[in-house]
Amino acid sequence: MIRGMLTIIKINLKYILSKFTIIASSVFGLASIVQLFFDWNTIGIEDDDVKCKIKAFTVLLFICFLTALVWGLHSSKEVTILSEDDVEIIVRCDDLMKIAFPKKPQTERIVVIAVNCCYDTVVNDDIIHEGSVHGQFLKRFAYSDEKRQALDAEIESSLKAFGYEYEDISLNEKREGKRKRYPMGSVSRIKGENGVTFFLLALTEFDVDCVAHCDKHQYFDCILKLFEYYDKHGQGRELYLYPMGTAMSRTGLSKKEALESIVLLTQISKNYLKCKTTIIVDKKCKNEISITDL
Repeated sequence: MIRGMLTIIKINLKYILSKFTIIASSVFGLASIVQLFFDWNTIGIEDDDVKCKIKAFTVLLFICFLTALVWGLHSSKEVTILSEDDVEIIVRCDDLMKIAFPKKPQTERIVVIAVNCCYDTVVNDDIIHEGSVHGQFLKRFAYSDEKRQALDAEIESSLKAFGYEYEDISLNEKREGKRKRYPMGSVSRIKGENGVTFFLLALTEFDVDCVAHCDKHQYFDCILKLFEYYDKHGQGRELYLYPMGTAMSRTGLSKKEALESIVLLTQISKNYLKCKTTIIVDKKCKNEISITDL
């Protein structure tokens, strides 16, 4: 636990020091003003007692740093990137699945889930890994064969309704899973529960061995297509994203690079996002990624 706390302090040190500078400047500035009206004798320190003055200075410095530490660590859980007119972009450490599957009715919201271009819904070692965000979504949403079949039908119906075309692929192109492949950047709109709507974004393309692929140019293009889709069909509802494209997506982006990329893309697409957009960083990554220096 102590090591974890030290790691969090280390990755957020720059932010904590910036808060320390603000607090210390305010405190010592105020102290200077007070000295214009009161001398050291007022607080029981002789004018020539250097040791006491050093102790007082050290105590104030420590209090400033402690305050900055508490403020910095608290603020490191959520950062506002942009707030102007109807646009608000926030980065927050949280659990995406809790947001996606609330137990009680919540404010209308849209949660984006990155999937492959065939919109596969089978979770196993050959197709969708259960630890991926896609896999976690399917385990909760399509927890039975009946639910999975209903989801398949809803996905296909949504894609057809919005005019997405597909190509039929063979076993030589993909040996497992579905045979309809939609364009990268396609979005299927799925109704969840308690005010949640899912936007399933086709971000990766499977090869013959069901290994996901998505290069950086495709990644940026897909995210921008998502924002264009939201502009037309989001109806101003709160939008929840996460740093997509890491690990099994094979974009070549690290977790930090994926976060920086999604933040940048939301900022340059603010004309499409007239809403509150929250980028969720998995709280399990709090020892790896700092959101305070974005």
